[in-house]
Amino acid sequence: MSAQAALAGQIHALIGDWDNPAVERAIFGTADPAQIAAQMNAFCRERLGAGIAEALFYRSSIGCVFGLELEDGRRVVVKAHQPDYPAGYLGAIQRVTRHLASRGFPCPVPVLDPAPLGLGNATAETYVADGEYRDAHEPEIRQAMASALWRQIDLARSFAAEPGISELQERHPVPPNRLWGKPHSVIFDFEATAAGAEWIDEIGWRAKQMLAEPAGQVVVGHCDWATKHFRFVDGAIHVVYDWDSLRVEPETVTAGRAAQSFTAVYDTPLDGKVPHTPVLEEVLAFVAEYEMARGVMFTPAERRTVGAACAYSIAYSARCSHALDPRPGRDAKIPRGDWRHALASYGERLLTW
Repeated sequence: MSAQAALAGQIHALIGDWDNPAVERAIFGTADPAQIAAQMNAFCRERLGAGIAEALFYRSSIGCVFGLELEDGRRVVVKAHQPDYPAGYLGAIQRVTRHLASRGFPCPVPVLDPAPLGLGNATAETYVADGEYRDAHEPEIRQAMASALWRQIDLARSFAAEPGISELQERHPVPPNRLWGKPHSVIFDFEATAAGAEWIDEIGWRAKQMLAEPAGQVVVGHCDWATKHFRFVDGAIHVVYDWDSLRVEPETVTAGRAAQSFTAVYDTPLDGKVPHTPVLEEVLAFVAEYEMARGVMFTPAERRTVGAACAYSIAYSARCSHALDPRPGRDAKIPRGDWRHALASYGERLLTW
C-alpha cells in the first residue's frame, strides 16, 4: 500500500462514520479521504520538497492535522486551516513560536511559512512525539504547567505591541448583545438545545458582564492551556502543542482560561480515566502557583477578572456538554468530570473571588 493510500485509510478511519465532516469540506472542498490524501501529498511535494513516505497520524477538530514522515526522512506535522484563518494570522503565530523556541521554550519549531492548501492555508512544524501524557490533577504537574504559562507569557511579552501581532485576536469575537459566539465545532448546536440550559446561561452572562472591562496587562498567551497539549519526560515538560491557540488578551483572562482547562485530557490515553474538570481547590492552587512564578500577586481587580474568565470558560464548556447530552436544570444528576457539575459546584464562587 502506498503512503498516500495509507493516509487516506487513516482519514477514513476517523471521519468515515461522521454524518458531516464539515471541517474537511471547509478546507479541502471535499470529505473524500482519497482526494484529501492526494492534495496533502501534492502539497508536501510542492512546498516541502518531498512526498509522503509514511502517515503517522491524522486528527480533525477546528482544523486538520497530519503527522507525516517525508521521503527525505524528515518528520513533520502539517496543519491545514479553515479559510477564516488568514496567512497573516498564522504568520503572527509563527513569529511568536520561533521566538519562544529560540529562547528554549518547549514548542515545535515552524518549518514552513503559511501556504495555500485547498480553500485555506497550511503550516508545518517539527514533529515532536517523545514523552508521555500526565494527569494534571497531580500537584507537581499542575505546578509545572502554571509556571510554564507564566514563562511563555513573559518570553512573548514584547510581541503584544508589535505591528501585525494584533492579528492574534479571537477569531470569532462574541458581540456585546450575545452570550456565546460561534461554537468551536459544528457538533454543538446551542440554539436547538437552549431549553434546560438557562442556569448555565445565567452564570455565563454574569461572567461576561464582568469581563466587559477586564483588569490586567495585555499579553500574548496560549488560550488552551490543557494537559492534552503537553508531553512530559521525568516529570518535566518536554513539549507543548497547539500554538494556533495564541491570543492577544489580558494576562488575567489567559490565566483564568488556563485555571479552567489545565486538567483536560481529551483524545489522549488518559481520556476516560481521569476527570477533565478541576475541583475548586485545584483552580485556586493553579492561580496561586501562577502568581508564585510571576513573583507578584494579582490585585483584587485582576483577581476578579481571573475568576470571571474562569467561570465564563467553565460555563461555555458546560453549554457544550448540555448540547450533546441535555439534562435540564441545575439539579440534574450530573457526575463529576462533566463541566456542568463543575459550574454548579463553584461557578458562582468564582464570580465573587
